[in-house]
Amino acid sequence: MELNTKPSIEGYSPKAYRRLIILSLFGIFAFFISFPLPTYQISIFGWHFGTVGATSTMLVTHLTSLVRAALWTGNFKAMPTIIWLFGVYCLYDLFFLRFDNFWRSSKVSVAFSVFKIVGFVFLTFTVVDYYFNVYPAFLSWYFSGLGTIGGNSIAFFVLDRILIMVSITIPLAAAFLPFLTDYGLVDLVGAIARSVMRPAFKLPGRSAVIAVSSLLASFVVGHIGASNDYKSGRMTERESVVVGTSFSSASIGFMLVLAMNTGIMHVWNTYLWTTFAIVLLVTIIGVRIPPLSKIPDDYHEDAEPSPEKVYTSYVMRNSLKAALDTAEKADHYGKRLGFVLKECIGVLGTCATGSTFFSAVGIVLHTFTPIITWVGYIFWPFMMIALSAGEAVVASSGAALSFIEITLPSLLVATGEWSMRIRFMMAVVPITAVVFIASWVPCIMATSLRVKFSHLVIIWLERMFLSIIITALLSMLLFPAGAA
Repeated sequence: MELNTKPSIEGYSPKAYRRLIILSLFGIFAFFISFPLPTYQISIFGWHFGTVGATSTMLVTHLTSLVRAALWTGNFKAMPTIIWLFGVYCLYDLFFLRFDNFWRSSKVSVAFSVFKIVGFVFLTFTVVDYYFNVYPAFLSWYFSGLGTIGGNSIAFFVLDRILIMVSITIPLAAAFLPFLTDYGLVDLVGAIARSVMRPAFKLPGRSAVIAVSSLLASFVVGHIGASNDYKSGRMTERESVVVGTSFSSASIGFMLVLAMNTGIMHVWNTYLWTTFAIVLLVTIIGVRIPPLSKIPDDYHEDAEPSPEKVYTSYVMRNSLKAALDTAEKADHYGKRLGFVLKECIGVLGTCATGSTFFSAVGIVLHTFTPIITWVGYIFWPFMMIALSAGEAVVASSGAALSFIEITLPSLLVATGEWSMRIRFMMAVVPITAVVFIASWVPCIMATSLRVKFSHLVIIWLERMFLSIIITALLSMLLFPAGAA
């Protein structure tokens, strides 16, 4: 239904305006504005935090470094225990909270549930070995140093470079996300973007809010939001699957991990905005080709169709009204923080177990077999657009690894001398390809979204090819050949 009436923006409380302006600006500052801090170390009652080096970055990253120093690199080595407790929660979720979702929904869900259990076993032995230097003989391969990962064991490498970084950055990013998503900023941007959602992405305008929120927050937001809109009749089957598979990429928390691992934090804003732009460009193409283009535009059989209202005029005024409506009705920050962190625990539990298992599998396959290299060769011709022959082989393996776990490609260039182009590409393409099986696939398969695992594989391949081509061309424009 099209409407062209002029909306009223009178009657909003001063609190609504303060929230929209002040809290939203603070959210922008926390995620997008860099500022310097000198080297420091904090000592409390004889406990020494690890030293935090001088750096210039945004608030969320500064806090990530502080927490890492407080709970990992100093005297107080609490992070392994915290991650293990996340793993315990994952098992509790598997067997008690959502038993039917994991064990009675599909064979794929059952398989991933088993992988999480194996991952928890690996995680438990990792924690025991870290604190007590004891591990079973049959896992000697898991606890022995490997040259391919700097002489570290798989266990310590996964713990230090993946689990700890993810377990710190995701909740910190989640703690600040309400300032971006809950006080009108997303609605302001989303309402304005409604005029392009249908022609560009073949989606209703209301999907912009979910798309932006999932890109800023977590793929969990996109999966749950799209599933709820499908079940309530606000989206069709095709529209909900497009949002769930094309916009619901890894969060800013994961992007921070990738940027840190690849050493490109000094170009964070360039990395962030080009990654988001590539996600959009790839999606514009992806919605027009199978399998997404072949999904029927049918509403859920148990829902009453509720197509959105379309405003044909006063778009800016309507966007401001939508933002003020959200700011006026938003819960106070403490309540929202509790809700966001509660939702975050499930993701952290899945990462603690799923990432442990799939990261180990990925490292083993890459180190001891040629399988990853062989699979990666399908991407090699496209990597050659921007990279040397040697770096193209490594980047191709990274592209293949990203299907297993999203942070693994960044580890291939975490040490040693690499060009800015390959480091940039190993941070971008895992995000823009969207799909990975460590935690993303189990999450979307557990919702009401009607997706097939085979279609997810095809979508990942399509998005990976497109992502490599676009990112390679952009990296050539951004970074001179050979720049480190």
